[in-house]
Amino acid sequence: MEQVVVDRSMNYEVLSPAGEPNHRTVAAPQTRLSDLNGKVVFCISQVIGGADSFMKWMAEYLPAVAPGVTGVFVRRQSTYMSDEPELWARVESEADAVIYGCGACGSCSMWGTHWSVELEKRGIPCVYVVDEPFRSDVELTCAKEGMPALRRVHVPHPCDMIDEPVMRKIASELVAGLTRPLSPLEIAAGSRTEHREERIAFRGTLEEVNRFFTRRDWTDGLPIIPPTEAAVNRMLKGTSKSPEEIVVERFHPEGYRVTVEKVAVVGAMANCSPQQMPVLLSIVEAVSAPAFASCVRSTTSFSLATLVGGPIAAELGMNVGANALGAGTGNAVNACMGRFLRLALICLGGSKTGVSDLSSIGNPTKYSLAFSENVKESPWPSWHESHGYSADEDVVTVMYGGWNFLSPFARFMSDVKLGLDSMARGLAQFEMPRGALLLLDPIVADKLANAGYTKDDVSEYLWRRATRTARDFRSDYFYTAFMEQGIKGQGASYQTKRWPESYLTAPDDLEIQVYPKDSIKIVVVGGRTNPMSQAWQFYNPSSVCIDKWK
Repeated sequence: MEQVVVDRSMNYEVLSPAGEPNHRTVAAPQTRLSDLNGKVVFCISQVIGGADSFMKWMAEYLPAVAPGVTGVFVRRQSTYMSDEPELWARVESEADAVIYGCGACGSCSMWGTHWSVELEKRGIPCVYVVDEPFRSDVELTCAKEGMPALRRVHVPHPCDMIDEPVMRKIASELVAGLTRPLSPLEIAAGSRTEHREERIAFRGTLEEVNRFFTRRDWTDGLPIIPPTEAAVNRMLKGTSKSPEEIVVERFHPEGYRVTVEKVAVVGAMANCSPQQMPVLLSIVEAVSAPAFASCVRSTTSFSLATLVGGPIAAELGMNVGANALGAGTGNAVNACMGRFLRLALICLGGSKTGVSDLSSIGNPTKYSLAFSENVKESPWPSWHESHGYSADEDVVTVMYGGWNFLSPFARFMSDVKLGLDSMARGLAQFEMPRGALLLLDPIVADKLANAGYTKDDVSEYLWRRATRTARDFRSDYFYTAFMEQGIKGQGASYQTKRWPESYLTAPDDLEIQVYPKDSIKIVVVGGRTNPMSQAWQFYNPSSVCIDKWK
C-alpha cells in the first residue's frame, strides 16, 4: 500500500472533514396547561436504567404536589428505540400531559428525546426526565430533533436511587414544567440553517494541523494525515462518483449529510488509498442503517467490525493470514480502513466522547477493526456467498457489538467435539445473546470439515449447545429492556420473534438455547500458526455491494 509522505516543516491547507448539518425546521413545545387539577398525566417509563421505579413513584406522588391530578404509570411494551403506535394513540385519547423518562443511558436518552418531541408534535405537553450524566447528549439531540426548547428536568443518576426529599423537589419541577407558560424564546420557532464549516478548515504545519484537529474533536486521539486538496483529489480518483454526490442524508450519530468529497477527506486523514474509496463509501452507507443509531451512543462499549468480501480484498492487499485482526506489520490496509470508520463517526457523524459517545469503559477495537476472509484456505463458502451474494461480488458488511470477547478455544488442538463444546459454553455466557461472530483459523475449519461439519452444521451445533437455565436467561440485565421484546417480536430490533414464546414461562431450571436460531455466524481468517479461534458478540450485519461506488 502506497504511504503518503508528509513534510513536517511545510504548511498544509486542509479541508474540513465535518459532516453537513441538515436544514431543519424548529418547532416550539406545546402550550402548557394552566394547572393540573382534574387532569390526567401519564408517567411513561422507557424501562431502562431504573425508570420503572422512578415513574411509578412519580405517578403516585404527583397529587401531593398538584392536588386534583391523576398520575398514571405506563410501561412501554417495546424497546425504547421502537415506535409504539398503540401507546401514542392511547396518550392522545386519555392523557392531558406526559412525563417521559428516564433518559438514563446514552442511546435511551437520545430515543427518549425523540419520542418526547413526537408527543409534543401530536399536541401533548411533555416534560422529559433526564439523568444528569446525559444532559449534554439530550441537549444535542433536542437540536437534532428540531425542538431545542423541549422541557426537561435533570435528576441524579441512577434515578432509582434518589431519596424521597429529592424526589419531592423533582416532582415540583415536573409540575412546573407542565404548567409554567412558555417563554418568548421557547415560543420562537421557524426555519434555520445550522452553522456550516468552511471548506478550508485550517492552514499550518503538520503539528499545527494535528493540534487544530484535536481541539476541534476531529480525531480519535492519534495523529492524522493532513487532508489537503491534492490528497483529497487523489482519493476522489478512486471512484467515478462526483464529489458533490450525497452518500447518505443522515449519518450517525447526529444525522449529518455526507458527500463523496467528505468521505474522501476522512479517507485521506486515515491514510487510505484511492483504490479503497469504493469500500469507504460502502462502509458509510452500511453504517447509516437505522439499527446503528443506538450502538454509536450507548454507554455499553460497542465497537464495529467491518468485513470486506470478494476479489477486491485481495486487490487491495488486505491481510487475511497471521495477525489479520491485530496491530502489526503488513496490516496497513486493514488498519487504515478500520480506522476510517471510527474517524467517519467522529467527523462525518459528530460523535464526541462524553456527549454522544458515552461508552462507560470503552473498547480498543473502536480504533480499528476491518478484516477479510481467508477464502483460499477455507473449506466452506465465504460469508457473502452464505448470505445470497455471488463469489465474485465485492461486498462490505458492518456489524456492531464487540463488548464481549472470548479467545482462544484451543481445545481444537486435541478434539473437535471438545473444541465445539468449549466454544458453546463460552458463548452461552455472553450478556444479551442476540448473535455472535465466530472467527476460525483455517486449521480449525479444516478439522471441522474433515470431521464432516459444514459451516451451517457448526452454527447449528453451537446454537443447540449454548444453553442456560430459563432462570439465568431471564435474569440477564438486558432481558426486560430488550430480550423480552425479542421473544414477543416487538420493537425496532425485533420485527419477528427471535426466541420461542415458551421462554416467557419456561420452568426456572429448564435448559434453553440462549441464541436466536441462525444468529451464530462464522468467518475463516488467520495464518495457520495453530488451531485457534475467537468468539465476538457482533450481530445485526448490514451489507452493501461495493460495485455501485466504483
